[in-house]
Amino acid sequence: MSISVSAFVGELHRTFASHADAKRAQAMSAYMRDQFAFYGIDAPTRQILQREIRQRLGLPSDVLGLAHALWQRDEREMQYAACAILTQPVVQRALLVDDVPSVVDLITAKSWWDTVDVLAPNVIGSILRPLPDQLVQMASAWIESDNIWLQRTAIIMQLRYRAATNVDVLFDCILRRAASTEFFVRKGAGWALRQYAYTAPDAVRAFVEEHRNVLSGLTVREALKRIP
Repeated sequence: MSISVSAFVGELHRTFASHADAKRAQAMSAYMRDQFAFYGIDAPTRQILQREIRQRLGLPSDVLGLAHALWQRDEREMQYAACAILTQPVVQRALLVDDVPSVVDLITAKSWWDTVDVLAPNVIGSILRPLPDQLVQMASAWIESDNIWLQRTAIIMQLRYRAATNVDVLFDCILRRAASTEFFVRKGAGWALRQYAYTAPDAVRAFVEEHRNVLSGLTVREALKRIP
């Protein structure tokens, strides 16, 4: 019988709280513009603690339910723990397209780059990679959303695809938000192009040159950063 969600969350909280560092927590919160509370645990220590708990207790059978329960906690390390769980290969392989709305709920709650940039390419991207029709449909919907984090998700969810990237979707999403003044949308577009440039530098260079008049300077700089 697997551990319950509440028991796992409680044990994680007790463990994290026992390693809390108020001074570091204050600095971590300031770095995130004081949007979130922190225990004040550095990433290597947090990863070790999470791994020890998972090895000792296992995971609840309802992994997405666990992620949402961790999202309800005030401390940001709890959201990091949820991201770490959802990006485990065994969990990724078990997630289905029907789970996408649940992951989207996480992306659009307590949203900031630190969680969105894990969930979009590593969870959403993993689910949709073998489902090209759904990828097109969802990217088209998200890029037209009023939520900038869904727009960023549409743009960066193919970061890990390399040669399997649907270039039409990538370029179309970037162009549909080319006029955006949002930093995280512009930066995300540049990041996605730079990543694809490792696979197809000529295609990225040509795209940027053709649309330089509409792309932001930030997007262009980021896109061409690794192209000779």
